Amino acid sequence: MKLVLLCSVAFLAATSPILAADLVQPVAAMPFSWTGFYVGAQAGGGWNDSHWSGTTFIPFNTNGSGGVFGGQIGYNYQINQFVIGIEGNLAGSTVKGDNQCSDVTGTVCETKQDYLASVRGRLGYAVDRFLVYGDGGVAFTNYKFAEVDSFQQSFGGGSRVGWTAGLGVEYAFTDHWTAGVEWNYYDFGTKSGESDVNTGFFVDNRDTENVVVGKINYKF
Repeated sequence: MKLVLLCSVAFLAATSPILAADLVQPVAAMPFSWTGFYVGAQAGGGWNDSHWSGTTFIPFNTNGSGGVFGGQIGYNYQINQFVIGIEGNLAGSTVKGDNQCSDVTGTVCETKQDYLASVRGRLGYAVDRFLVYGDGGVAFTNYKFAEVDSFQQSFGGGSRVGWTAGLGVEYAFTDHWTAGVEWNYYDFGTKSGESDVNTGFFVDNRDTENVVVGKINYKF
């Protein structure tokens, strides 16, 4: 009897690790979801193409560049591997360009941008924590157009409304923090402005811009 009992105890001791391993199954990690609100910051650069034209001078450009820095807020909703969303952003801008005014030697004309904003829809494709997307929507800015040499004058700058479209990539390095890079093209069309010095003298300005920013977001 004692021998049978000892054998039973030995058998249970030998098999208990195997039984425990069978009972404890590994828990599969939950796939990352892009669904949710987020808020973040951005910084990068902008390259402006400002084309000046008019009836009294030869057309010319005041192409320029500068920094773009601000923030964004948005919402994503994931359906399988597709991610749809909406985002609004507002950024200060130091984009500025200058050039000789038409063919008038010794004169300098300048295009300067104060801010850049947009509201864009987004459509992306997610592979777990990696997201690639395209976007498009309405854009807002404020430009100043001026001759800045000794005979200073401005040419009816101000708020502009246009459109934007672009591409981006984003990676979630934790469940709440994501980072990425985004490129957008902006088109603000043509606006005619009258000189504040020479009454009846109008300048047409057509403005487009390319912007590349790095972004970091906190997802709630």
